[in-house]
Order: sequence, then C-alpha cells, then structure tokens
Amino acid sequence: MNVPPLHYDSTFRRDGIPGLLSNEGYKIAWTSYQTMLVQKLNELLAGEPYENMTPKDLTIQFARDPMNASLFNHASAAHNNQFFFDGLSTAPQSLEKCPQLKANLEDTFGSIDSLRTTMLDTASAMFGPGYVWLVWAKDPGAQALGGGASAGSFRVLTTYIAGTPYPEAGYRQQGLDMATNTANSFAEYQSTQQQPVTNNVGSFGPHSAAGKENAKFPPGATNVIPILCVNTWEHVYIYDFGLGGKRRFLSDWWDCIDWHRVEQNLPQSVRPVKFENDARNYR
Repeated sequence: MNVPPLHYDSTFRRDGIPGLLSNEGYKIAWTSYQTMLVQKLNELLAGEPYENMTPKDLTIQFARDPMNASLFNHASAAHNNQFFFDGLSTAPQSLEKCPQLKANLEDTFGSIDSLRTTMLDTASAMFGPGYVWLVWAKDPGAQALGGGASAGSFRVLTTYIAGTPYPEAGYRQQGLDMATNTANSFAEYQSTQQQPVTNNVGSFGPHSAAGKENAKFPPGATNVIPILCVNTWEHVYIYDFGLGGKRRFLSDWWDCIDWHRVEQNLPQSVRPVKFENDARNYR
C-alpha cells in the first residue's frame, strides 16, 4: 500500500494550500502523517490476504474484530484524512457555482450560514480530535430531491479519534468480553457465529438471509454517504494557527472548500444533470 496521490499534491508541497496551510503545515498534516499511517498498515498487513484492500474497505472489514483494533484505527484514520484533503484544491469552486447543491442544502438547514455555523461550532466544541462530516442520509420516508432523485436528507455528524461515519462499520457485534478471553476463545466464538445455513427461506434470526443483511447496520442506523468533512486533529492546524487557533483554522477551511468536489461525492441520483457532462474536466 502506498500513500494515495492527491490531485494537487505537487502544488500543495511547493506552495501549501491557498488560504489554509503553508507548505510545511501541509507536509506535517498530509505527507508525514499519511505516510506514517500507511507504513503502519503495511506492517500490520504484511503477508495477509487483505494487504491490497483500500483503507475504507479495511475499516469496514475490521470494525467488528476486537483482535485487530490497531488495524481498524490506522485504516480509518488513513481514509478520513484522505477524505478531508480530497475536498481541497488550488482553485476551489464556490457554492454559488453549484446552485442545485446550494438550494438542497438550504432546504435542509434553512440557510448556508446555518450549515456553516452548525459545522464550525460543532467542530470547535469537540473536546478531542476527530472529524465533523456533512453526509447524505438515505431515508425512504423523506421527500426526494429533484426529479427522480433518491429520497434522503443532509445531516451533520461527528466522529472522534479514528471513528468512522460508515454505518457498516459501526456495529461491533461482540458477544465476548475480550478482557477475559483469548485469541483462541475468540476464534471459537466466531466459528459458532458463522455456521452455514442450508435453507434460509422464510427463516428468521442472525443466520437468515434478512438477518445477515440487517446485521450490516447497527439498530436504528441510517445508510449515510459522506460528502464533506473537516479534520480537527491538532497536528493539522497547530503549525500554522498555533495552539489556540482551532476556530480560525475552521473558519479559513470553510472558505477553502471545493464545492464541486462535494457535489461529486453525492450519489449519482442526487447530482445535478449538468455535472455528468463536465465531470471529465474535474479530476
């Protein structure tokens, strides 16, 4: 596994991120930190069948495995950090140039100022490092956006440390107290949870077809698709903004968001039609 190349990496390395980070600040927050995460993942995955999986897939794969908590933490951190930096560019497109996305956000939050305040106040109030996300939450009961768009709504959520916004990774089905068990007892427990089912037609329970599908999500979970996030780890802003500069960093970040990229992260059915025609010109 290698550090994934960012589209504007060469420019960021030379000039930093315009209006946000210096080239040295970028080096600490992306180049050095992401390299450390990838190197640790390579150590943990050496010789394993999962070594070619992406950080996102590793996050979901190992979220329910308490014996591989370190692997989950490093994979999730690597994915989250990349998601944050992927939302930045040398010439970010303003939200005014994404009128349908802007209108949809206003429908949910009342105004863009309200969305900005919600995200920045939430991030500023976090006591500890993590991420604040803007997500598209699928909701069959919600009114569809636009003609033929998937039903759902925008929401703001937080994850702490190496937490992940993906609901598939949020349900840690653990019937054992790992403080009093060993790797062998955990393996035996797993085998009893994964017995093959010869006939699941009309059946119920964790081994039924419906049960296996529902087990992907925690009770009451909503299938969410992240479209934007801000990184609140201290190492991201401390070089350029100082110990007390978190709020100023967040404010500057908001002005540097590439909303075209945010629009690209939306599900196909929610994107403006015009976007499909010019996507080839954007990364």
